[in-house]
Amino acid sequence: MKQFLKLLVFQSLLFSQDYQFFEKFFGFYKFKIYSSKKEIGFINLKISSCTVHEENKEFTLPVFVSEIESYTDIPILFFIGETYNNEIEYYDSNFIPLNSKIITKDKKDEFVTIMRTDVLNKSEYKCILKKEKRKVIIKEINFSPPIITAGNAIPLITTLWDFEKEKSKKFYFIDKDKFDIKEMNLEYLGETQDGLFKIKLTLPYFGARFIIYLDKNKQIKYAEGLGLKIYAVE
Repeated sequence: MKQFLKLLVFQSLLFSQDYQFFEKFFGFYKFKIYSSKKEIGFINLKISSCTVHEENKEFTLPVFVSEIESYTDIPILFFIGETYNNEIEYYDSNFIPLNSKIITKDKKDEFVTIMRTDVLNKSEYKCILKKEKRKVIIKEINFSPPIITAGNAIPLITTLWDFEKEKSKKFYFIDKDKFDIKEMNLEYLGETQDGLFKIKLTLPYFGARFIIYLDKNKQIKYAEGLGLKIYAVE
């Protein structure tokens, strides 16, 4: 019992420190996507926290939560054209993804993609992905933290990369459409005349290079690439 209480107190203290650190990222992030000056989609992201009861455990676990809503008229990278995507993902106090569920809807159909993470050891995790679309597809992939997903990219990259000191950084992310671990590269290109930080993002897809502009608080103002412009909505 004493060991259990010590563990619970330790987790509470750890989360308290992380909560205060990550709390500045809580809130809504909204983006509109344009092609040739025409609005073709949007991405809405909400980052918050909650407690969940872990199965077969006697205590609740504090976690971070990301809720993502997106739509595009045309297929772009991870997005299927003319589909709405609703995702909710839970992370532990280090922003390691625990589980997620994506509901994808088009004009005729709907399918679900589920992800669950199991701990293998202190530095390795097993990710189980399942897609239910006409036939069921299941795949297991292993990863080591840090690992990027759509819901934790803003806090993790901002926290782990001081681009004014380290000009380039490599991260890995989970492609929940292809069921794979991919590499992404970031490079700091300097400051613009109007005081924005300029970042180049390179993804492992054909022509997938974006220039991202951040304000002095390192918040995304807009991005451009693949013939698209993406603007943050105030």
